[in-house]
Amino acid sequence: MNVYYDRQNKRLVYIGESASPEFWDALFDADDFRKSVAGGRDDRFTLKILRKYFPDKKGRILEGGCGEGRIVYCMHAHGYEGVGVDSAAKTIEKTKDQFPELDVRVGDVRKLSFPDNHFAGYWSIGVIEHFREGYQPVLAEMQRVIADGGYLFLSFPYMSPIRKLKARLGSYREYRGNGKDDFYQYVLDADIVMRDLKARGFKFIERIPIGGLKGCKDEVFFLKPVLQRLFSYKGNNLLLRGLKYMLDQWLAVFAGHTLFLVLKK
Repeated sequence: MNVYYDRQNKRLVYIGESASPEFWDALFDADDFRKSVAGGRDDRFTLKILRKYFPDKKGRILEGGCGEGRIVYCMHAHGYEGVGVDSAAKTIEKTKDQFPELDVRVGDVRKLSFPDNHFAGYWSIGVIEHFREGYQPVLAEMQRVIADGGYLFLSFPYMSPIRKLKARLGSYREYRGNGKDDFYQYVLDADIVMRDLKARGFKFIERIPIGGLKGCKDEVFFLKPVLQRLFSYKGNNLLLRGLKYMLDQWLAVFAGHTLFLVLKK
């Protein structure tokens, strides 16, 4: 994947593979699909957010761009009324086949089939950055389907302090794309995203940088060999698991890969 800096829009541009529905179908084609989906059942971060903002478990909650449906599965398993939508049709059909109890549907987050003010909450995790033409059509639908007083839980790769520093130092190649390359995603400027959300009537509640290990290994190349091994570690050594968790939290302050926002309409 090649990374460029779009100076006019203050964002990084990832070029190398098109983020098409077929791409996502291939990505989610896990060897043990059922285990992968069910692995989201007790996700601590998801449950922490749900319990904080929906303690009574009332109201429908949409995940726009749900992929294989891990968050929808988590919501269903813990008594929330969750709905998932994704453009990866084969993935959605596989989820419906193996988890018929889940409400997941094929759809486009830029043109949802739900009525106005239909949802009390909306999850959008790593979605808005994948549209070459920009995220405004996605935000417009969020504004339309979320009821007044409802919550938006939004994450996207962002221009962390370390990425902003590298951009100022000229560490990225300048983006001069012509719209015909294999666009994958943007790494967005958080202030611009929040400004655009505010213009659509959303009020900022909470901001959490996430993925310090990934952000640091991707941006500080001399540390990558060491951090990659820790980032990829899936074992049961408590010391290494604890070190991985603590470093991920600490590094996120200045090198987080993604930013998680909570907003209220």
